Amino acid sequence: MSFLKLFMISAFLIINANNVFSAGSSSDSSNTKIKSLAYLSAEKLINNKQFSDAILKLNDALLSDSKNADIYNYLGFSHRKLGKMDKAAFYYNKALEINPKHKGALEYQGEMYLTLNQVEKAEKNLKKLDKICFLGCSEFDKLKKSIMDAKSGKKNSY
Repeated sequence: MSFLKLFMISAFLIINANNVFSAGSSSDSSNTKIKSLAYLSAEKLINNKQFSDAILKLNDALLSDSKNADIYNYLGFSHRKLGKMDKAAFYYNKALEINPKHKGALEYQGEMYLTLNQVEKAEKNLKKLDKICFLGCSEFDKLKKSIMDAKSGKKNSY
């Protein structure tokens, strides 16, 4: 390998050290997105139920990508899991302002509405998901089940 090629590859890796490639999330799974290391770290923290730490990483991710609906969706999710419904509502609304068809935000916002005993609002989100997911999607299925559970008096832990 020539010195120039090695130099170019090294330069590319250094420039892109803070970004990694991953498939798009539920905001638009047809596009490849660049996700920051902070965002990917936050996903791991969320999966480990470390929501306060995830919020810190997500705020770091916002510094370089303030128009990313996925980040706002996860901020809403993390705040909801910590019982901070006002903040969760703010972040879900922000995600949906950026992308009104964000399946994850519609599902999670619907779950928040159920936590707040606002079944009608959750059902509105379900109708939106039904239109978006005309071939079906997991977000629709999960919210539908949660609504049915809420109506039958079952407590939802999701």
